[in-house]
Parts: sequence; C-alpha cells; structure tokens
Amino acid sequence: MDDDFKQFRDRMLEDPATRAAYQARKPVYAFAVQLAELRSQKGLSQAALARRAGMKQSEVARIEAAEASPTFDTMARLLAAAEADLDIRFKDARGKVVRLPMVLKGAELGARSRRGRGVASEESAKEKPLRRANA
Repeated sequence: MDDDFKQFRDRMLEDPATRAAYQARKPVYAFAVQLAELRSQKGLSQAALARRAGMKQSEVARIEAAEASPTFDTMARLLAAAEADLDIRFKDARGKVVRLPMVLKGAELGARSRRGRGVASEESAKEKPLRRANA
C-alpha cells in the first residue's frame, strides 16, 4: 500500500503547479508530524496540550492535521506547553548556516485575544528575549 501511495504522489508531483503547492506546504506537514510525536512522547492529549497553551483542542487538532499554518507565536506556545523550544536556523540553498541560530523560549502563555491572535493585555505582549543557541 505504501508503494501505491508513493507512485501516486510521484505521478501527481510531475505537474509543476502541484509540485510547487506541495513544496510550499511541506514545512506545515513537518511541524504537524513533529508536534504530534512530541505531544505523544510527553503523554499529553490534544486537549491537555491545548489547555497548557491557552488554546482550544480543535486548534491543536487542525495544526496536527496540517489544516492550519501556525504562526511562530503559536508554534512557540505549543512547544513551550510541551516543555520544548522552537529552534530556528537560517540556511542558504547549500545548507550553510548564514545567521546565528536562535531559540525562542516559550511564548507568553497568558490569555490571548478573543480572536486567537496576539495577546489580551499589554503586559503579556512583552516579547521574551531571543538568545543564541550556543550561548
């Protein structure tokens, strides 16, 4: 069955537009898989992770299903809730690091605005400082 899917995918990716759309969504899929694996390793349900992150379970489900493209803030909140950090590295086309890596410590886990974007208060809106990964 795996081979059937791979053959189907390879056939679909022969179309340049499909290939471009697939490549554009690849990071969303990768984050979705890694978040679900991390959550599972930590023994957390989607509901428990959502509570810790100040989100709804349905938001976590949409992100894990790659139906939503989470912002950096949302990724950092989810990872902080799972006791992990968001590690960002900038690389050129050859894979060479072109800027010092940085780690975003968990985004503020305080209340968010009703629309689910940003934060609800000025105090919780203060950014946590970025630190170098090697520091």
